[in-house]
Amino acid sequence: MSDVVGIEKITDRAGTGGPNFTNGFNINGSDSGILGFTHTSGATEPSSPSNGDTWWNTDNDSYHVYMDSEWKNWIGAAYASFDWGGDRGLSGGGKTSSGQVNTIEYWNITSAGNAQDFGDLQSTNKFHTRSGSSTTRGLWTGGGATQTNEIDYVTISTTGNASDFGNLLAATDYHACHSDGTKLFSAGGDTGGGQNVIQYVTISTAGNAADWGDLTVARRYLMASGDATRGLATGNPHQSQAEVIDYWSTQSAGNAIDFGDLTQNRRQGAGTSDTTRAVFGGGYQDGGLTYTNIIDYVTVQTTGNATDFGDLISTAATNIGATSNGTYGHWAGGTSGTRSNVIQQVTIQTTGNSTDFGDLTAATEGHDCCSGAAS
Repeated sequence: MSDVVGIEKITDRAGTGGPNFTNGFNINGSDSGILGFTHTSGATEPSSPSNGDTWWNTDNDSYHVYMDSEWKNWIGAAYASFDWGGDRGLSGGGKTSSGQVNTIEYWNITSAGNAQDFGDLQSTNKFHTRSGSSTTRGLWTGGGATQTNEIDYVTISTTGNASDFGNLLAATDYHACHSDGTKLFSAGGDTGGGQNVIQYVTISTAGNAADWGDLTVARRYLMASGDATRGLATGNPHQSQAEVIDYWSTQSAGNAIDFGDLTQNRRQGAGTSDTTRAVFGGGYQDGGLTYTNIIDYVTVQTTGNATDFGDLISTAATNIGATSNGTYGHWAGGTSGTRSNVIQQVTIQTTGNSTDFGDLTAATEGHDCCSGAAS
């Protein structure tokens, strides 16, 4: 008996076309891997994919294969690498039972467990601060029971206290931040009333923020997310456009435009993302004075309304922080009248409820989170 070294071509019996393996293809009782994978074409990311499925994104004429729990670029427009975070999650600022705190703590996103001390922000006036990062630097902006325009930064791989980076355009809290890995954007916020300003800094270069553009309306109590080329922001008090998602280009200065709507109006939740999908979790509904634990998601490059993703563990999800390593999304702390110390996790490409990951060092609200490389 001789071995089959290679097969150049397989045809049907007539020799005029390819065979149809309706039940897959097995050799010597072992699965060859030639199975009936699902192919989808359209502008919306397919739901519940399996490894090996393919998707032609008609929105940007790119072709993708689902591998290792995410859509990976195969042909056409390339998906960006995840340059705005890493496997070390950080939380900074906020309020505990002791009042406002300047504590920074960190944990390993890839391994369930509790947070530990990293260092301190410059001051304790950091309630409702907002954060973002590159793979190497984490920044916290504004906040404070007495509003501040301070920007702090740390080197994520090295524990220690934060240093002065520069200032926002004005003393601000209740804003939201998104990083594309190079620039950190601050959108909206409260400067004595809602504002519509989008401002930015270059993360690698300490200095003051500069104007980038405007949101569609003045907003505060925001949450933000996005990818390497788009920033998204949503939320507002008193139900006024609280469900509306704005987006702007992170590559060229200009104003935001309408993206779509969340599944319900809310504010003071938190958003995070991988390279293709943004998720928004938690918040507070003004109309019914109701805390919510809902998680929504959107495909960042495809405008349209959000889709339900699942639920956070509890409704202690207002004034919560969020971050990601590009695969797992984490929410930490928060309140529903009683503060929480829980860190919870989702796999961003797989819809479903969050699971318990570990604990912050103290029950905290009004902080914010970012991530980067541990070394």
